[in-house]
Order: sequence, then C-alpha cells, then structure tokens
Amino acid sequence: MNFEVLFKLLQTFVALLAVIALAYFVLRSGRRLTDGNHQLVMVLEKTTLSNQSYIAVIKVETNYHLISVTSGNISILKDMETEEVELILEEKKKKLEENPMNKLMQIEHPMQKLMQMENPMNKLKQMRKNRE
Repeated sequence: MNFEVLFKLLQTFVALLAVIALAYFVLRSGRRLTDGNHQLVMVLEKTTLSNQSYIAVIKVETNYHLISVTSGNISILKDMETEEVELILEEKKKKLEENPMNKLMQIEHPMQKLMQMENPMNKLKQMRKNRE
C-alpha cells in the first residue's frame, strides 16, 4: 500500500515538473516572437491614478496619443505631436545615460567591479590575503 501512494506522489511530481518546464519554454519563445521594435502598438509610459485607472502615452505606428484607461473605458485624451514626444523621449534617454548607476549596471558583473575599485577596505583585504 505504501509503495502505491509513493508511486502516485512521484507520478504527480513528475507531471508538475513537466508542466512547469513546458510553461517556461512557451513563455520564453513567446518573448522572442514579440520583438519591441516591430510592435504596432507600444505603451511608452504609464501613470497610475487609482487602483482601477491610469493614463498612458502610447505609440500607434508613428502617431502618439495620451489615453485614459479605467475598468470600463479607454479614451483618447489628446493626440500628441510626434516631434514633441520624440524630444521628450530623447531628453529622458540622455538623463538615463548620465545616471552613474546605469553605467555601473551596464558592466557585466557590477559587484565584481565594485570590489575591484580602489578603496581602503579592499586594500586591507588584499593585504590579509597576502599574509596568508
């Protein structure tokens, strides 16, 4: 009797692992199919107003729109000028590039880079390693 229960439990566990693996591969391949550069509609920025509503700037082909989204309605608030939006996006991109944390995160292993930086604590650690 115990072997039957153990076998059923093992069978259930293997089936669960198979479902998780299948879901992982489907989601992973789905990301490859939806490349951000080829989407017809993109949400550029979204700001939550309440738990059931937000406003967003979206790009549809080459046009930009400010929309309002609630639980029962989606409305275009304003058609935005392409040049104006692209100028704002360019300024935002420059600010992100100037941020030192972004530069640090672009390094392949940021923690290793931090540990290699010259500071007294690292020098002390190196001296201790050399003694040993």
